[in-house]
Amino acid sequence: MLSALAVGLGVYGVAALVGLAGRRMLVAVYILAALAAGGIAVVALAMLIMGAPPEQAVLPLGLPWIGAHFRVDALSAFFALVVNSAAVLISVYALEYGAHDDEPGRALPFYPIFLAAMNLVLVADDAFVFLVSWELMSLASWLLVLSTHRQPETRPAAFLYLVMASFGTGALVFGFGLLAGGAGSYAFEALRAAHLDTTRAAILFGLALIGAGSKAGLFP
Repeated sequence: MLSALAVGLGVYGVAALVGLAGRRMLVAVYILAALAAGGIAVVALAMLIMGAPPEQAVLPLGLPWIGAHFRVDALSAFFALVVNSAAVLISVYALEYGAHDDEPGRALPFYPIFLAAMNLVLVADDAFVFLVSWELMSLASWLLVLSTHRQPETRPAAFLYLVMASFGTGALVFGFGLLAGGAGSYAFEALRAAHLDTTRAAILFGLALIGAGSKAGLFP
């Protein structure tokens, strides 16, 4: 699954680069995005059906001496199936919808980046990778909102989204710090083993609700 995801992310990256060429590459961008999403969705479905064991990988990226941790299990495979199945449908629909946009080139590079970032969030296995992927997703979606900048309501909406997303990320940073505690390990394996008292657990729940809820548009 991780190797298939790496290939899919590579295709998303190519689609983003192709999107820099603007309107004339609209069809290519959305077809590449649909192929990448479809490939990941198929592999995720196969993993769920076969009951494949979890996969893990550590890359020499990110924070020094820590690396970037990735993991895919049944839960992340399920959400990868949901996210990428939706992405296939959206990409196919966008072939016609995007053609009627006044400036489709403003959205083309950021659409595949947004999809890639969502997939990275699902397989992140440490706080650093999660937060970087989360912020990449926020910035890409902010730029997608701004792609219709000529509409008067767009800029205030984009600004509000960016403020709420940044506030939510701050809450998640504090949440991960609370989980890591004195041990100082931000790998999810260590975070899962953390033992919190009732007060700290309640605070952590509130931080997680704020952090994820702001992204989901839960409030205000």
